[in-house]
Amino acid sequence: MATTDDSTERMLHSIPVEDGAEAFVEMLNNNGVEYIFLNSGTDVFPILEATQRMMEQERTVPKIILCIDETTAMFAAHGYYQNTGRAQAVLVHVDAGTINIGGAWHDAQRDRAAIMVFAGRAPSTIGGAARGGKDMNIHWIQEQPDQGGIVRNFTKWDYELRSLESLNWVMQKAHQVAESEPAGPVYMTLPRELLIQEMTELQLPSAGRHGQPTPPAADPGSIALLADWLASAEKPLIIAGSSGRYKETVAVLTEIAELTGAPVQGAIGTRLNFPTQHPLNAGTCGAPSVKDADVVLVIDHDNPWIPDQETLEPSAKIAWIDIDPTKDTIPMWSYPADLMMHASSKIALPALLEALKARMTSDDKARVAKRVEAYTANTVTERARLKAVALSHKDDRPIHPLWAAYCLERVISEDAIVMNEGMSGGWPWIAMSDRRVPGTVFMAGGSSLGWGLGASIGAKLANPDRDVIALEGDGSFVFARPTSAFWAAEKYNAPFLTIIYNNSQHMATVNSWARTYPDGVGNTKNDFLGTAIDPSPDYAVLAQAARGYGETVEDPAEIEPAIRRGLDRVHAGQAAVLDIRIARMDGRQAAR
Repeated sequence: MATTDDSTERMLHSIPVEDGAEAFVEMLNNNGVEYIFLNSGTDVFPILEATQRMMEQERTVPKIILCIDETTAMFAAHGYYQNTGRAQAVLVHVDAGTINIGGAWHDAQRDRAAIMVFAGRAPSTIGGAARGGKDMNIHWIQEQPDQGGIVRNFTKWDYELRSLESLNWVMQKAHQVAESEPAGPVYMTLPRELLIQEMTELQLPSAGRHGQPTPPAADPGSIALLADWLASAEKPLIIAGSSGRYKETVAVLTEIAELTGAPVQGAIGTRLNFPTQHPLNAGTCGAPSVKDADVVLVIDHDNPWIPDQETLEPSAKIAWIDIDPTKDTIPMWSYPADLMMHASSKIALPALLEALKARMTSDDKARVAKRVEAYTANTVTERARLKAVALSHKDDRPIHPLWAAYCLERVISEDAIVMNEGMSGGWPWIAMSDRRVPGTVFMAGGSSLGWGLGASIGAKLANPDRDVIALEGDGSFVFARPTSAFWAAEKYNAPFLTIIYNNSQHMATVNSWARTYPDGVGNTKNDFLGTAIDPSPDYAVLAQAARGYGETVEDPAEIEPAIRRGLDRVHAGQAAVLDIRIARMDGRQAAR
């Protein structure tokens, strides 16, 4: 029971509840969960009844966001976590709903996104033995021998609720595991009988006493050694993956790069890690390759280079700062490391910066200044070249993707949030982008398509006063269940702008095919069987069917006005889609 002294907030205290479902909702409240992203079924209605009852009583409850497809729910929770760092709840029905989340499980796992997924479980009692038992034919066919086994490859933890007496501790565990670094999705099944079972009180654990462990910090000796390597390097290179998930690291990494003259590869990785138009952006400054560098620092990256394209064992000294350094969930993973630090980059990078400031000599600084001067000149030249390439294609039909990217960057605000899933449009936009504000660029983190639209809903809910822009290829747009996404965007006042770089083809397949079979029939005839999405669906009409704004753009002169029209509609509360018909080329081709 609650006490009256100063330790009250640190101890268990009891609150009245009517049943297991109400206790479930109260445990979400206890951990600050703001949203339940829901796809409903015959097994989750006790939670909806409890939530509605609590609303009638003017009690606090998470907001229900109905998603008419499960992938929208999972991706929306993913996008919300990316923008806030706070895990939300996804609620789906039994085995079918769990399966229908599909590739969104993969993206959440690989992006280390804290999401708590709860699923109903088919009732296990028969003949009225317990309230909520089997009373429909589906209650037999929906039961699996191991429902959690469906997703065990993708989750950090899974559990089936066994008694209401343990609900508080199990729910607290779910939240703790999901948000502990490296974060990730967790899964819990909820038998319907237990949700309906009566309760009188719930003991609430203190969330502060059952929270996340302190993230690991690199030991000072390793930081000092890395500082020595970087200070004395002639050709250092930094490769960033997702360090920008901690917004404060962007400025710190920028200062480290400037102090050491080390170019940063991955200015945009799965996050904005480094200002894209900085003179030390490796994409424009003429940075050394992994093969040529003498010191390489890898930060929070799963695959910093492709051995077949770079080198299997570079001669450089290789150092890692990574919250997940050995990638235990990736069975075949082996990169060299002379110094591997299991550490949070938000702790290790500031420590490295201070060590460098103490270590850098006047000779070191003079050598770095010359290197930075050369890189700056290269960047100025390359930026001018990219702009010239874009402008040279301003009249092309079909539209050149670099021109489309150039127009987009001219329109969007510096604090607009870009959810980048556009394979054909993503790379040109990265080349043309001028992103400086931390937390303004996100990618899925995994390779399963469809993340962008649902994630944009989550991003908009987290940032209602900012523009959210989803960059999509036509293939990823279809995977993203647009009907479900645009319906939810309208219902819950979360409008965003979608830009489709529509080349009417699965270009990822084409690129792999052409690279592997350069003399094959597909490449020689420029006709790749089974990859063309031609004729293209009318995606603008699809958006209109969900009461969004849709426009097809084929005239290159109309791109910038169309983007402005789309944003005007978004500001008026309407989701908008621009279907930009581009030429068939990947981003690297477009940048040449």
